[in-house]
Amino acid sequence: MALPLAACENGAVSVGAGDPQRLTVLADGAGEGLGEWRGGAGDFTGHPHEPKGVEVSVAYPEFEGAEAFAEDLAARVDQEVRDFRAGTRDPVSLDIGWELVAAGDGVLGVRLVRTEEDMHGLREGYSTYWYDARDLSVSYSTQLLRGQAELAELNAIAREELADDEDVDPDALHPVLRTYDSIGFNASGDLVVEYDDGHLSPIVDGHVPDSSPGRRSVVVGHEVAGPLLSGLGERAREASMVAEPDLDLPEAAANDDADGPPPGVVTAGDPEVDCRDGETRCVALTFDDGPVEATPHLLDILAAEEVTASFFLNGGPTLTRPSVLRRAYAEGHEIASHGDEHEHMNRMDPEHLAAQTAAVSAMVRRQTGFTVERFRPPFGATNDDVHAEIAAQDMAEVAWTVDSRDWEGHAPDEIVENVVAGVGPGAVVLLHDPQPATLAAVPEIIERLREKDYVFVTSGQALGGTEPGNVYPPDWDGDW
Repeated sequence: MALPLAACENGAVSVGAGDPQRLTVLADGAGEGLGEWRGGAGDFTGHPHEPKGVEVSVAYPEFEGAEAFAEDLAARVDQEVRDFRAGTRDPVSLDIGWELVAAGDGVLGVRLVRTEEDMHGLREGYSTYWYDARDLSVSYSTQLLRGQAELAELNAIAREELADDEDVDPDALHPVLRTYDSIGFNASGDLVVEYDDGHLSPIVDGHVPDSSPGRRSVVVGHEVAGPLLSGLGERAREASMVAEPDLDLPEAAANDDADGPPPGVVTAGDPEVDCRDGETRCVALTFDDGPVEATPHLLDILAAEEVTASFFLNGGPTLTRPSVLRRAYAEGHEIASHGDEHEHMNRMDPEHLAAQTAAVSAMVRRQTGFTVERFRPPFGATNDDVHAEIAAQDMAEVAWTVDSRDWEGHAPDEIVENVVAGVGPGAVVLLHDPQPATLAAVPEIIERLREKDYVFVTSGQALGGTEPGNVYPPDWDGDW
């Protein structure tokens, strides 16, 4: 039986320990009408670089008549295993278990619980997926909401609810897919959002603390949450409140919910801008080596100027400032990879290249849900082996056409002149957000280029689109 709920002014629910904070659990093991798949480390494939000796144990349910759900869960679990191995430091073990959180009216909800250990210690993470037998579709938790505006509203409620929690940073909350990958309902039908261990941890001395504040959840009363729900969300709520699981699935029929990307999936840049129409003068400002302490200030500048940019991230900074990554993604900037370590990849043994290439992609996907499409080798240093590995991991290799030379220690006005003098339509400009002079130069760069009628776009847009396996610009030889 659910504990009593006290509604707050913003519609969130003030709760202590107990059932109201948690999704309804109808089953957490194979039972009548349920099967289960179990596997270990040997059941998952990956890149040759993946660390040996990582303990992996995985289970997820199988439903009679919902084979598509099991297939989808299998693919998601496989990606989780690969990303844990590639995107953490010194991974030790990963266990994924499951709970059935909804079963009724043709809707099934499954909550996957990850218990993972690496050099930063032990922590839990959660993701809840929803199956609709009407059209055999599998949905992310954000699809319980009507759209991106409703997700943003939920994010605002959560920020207000968590504002007084001294152990978390509400500013780390952004309306992106991976932050809101576990949404469901408690026994009273109120909306429950839960966040992974450490996901909302504040950055202290440039790092996310090893000891996280643990799982955090926000409960929103149905009076407030109801208008935010999609048709699937309304049916999922009812399916979460059944006394016993109803696993009788109806035949597929039409689904009236709107098509399109799930709420929380952000498109970088303005898709209406056509850099190849012969009229639009496009330029891409790209920033390497972050995120760093100064990156939020840079994001403030870009937001105030309404400028889209591209961020090519390294592994260490991405792990230490994940909330800055999520902010950049949520604000519509392009997120790309600059390799795990900032070293010359063209001097590495080929067997080390896979790890360098896969790490940031895994980190970004674990934090946002976004799959990186573009990769820039540190220093632009590349060769045929680097080309081959980037292609094998389904990314395009992107260098630059204009070097600001900010890395040489130039003053802001020199950086401005280097950029403005070199830019032409379709330019991709190399900048570095760890350089203080660069941040001082950015406002004038924007002003000067706008005077020349330039439109600020992502690197992919400036290049007219990129294809995995190709190198841009095509004549880049990476001879460093």
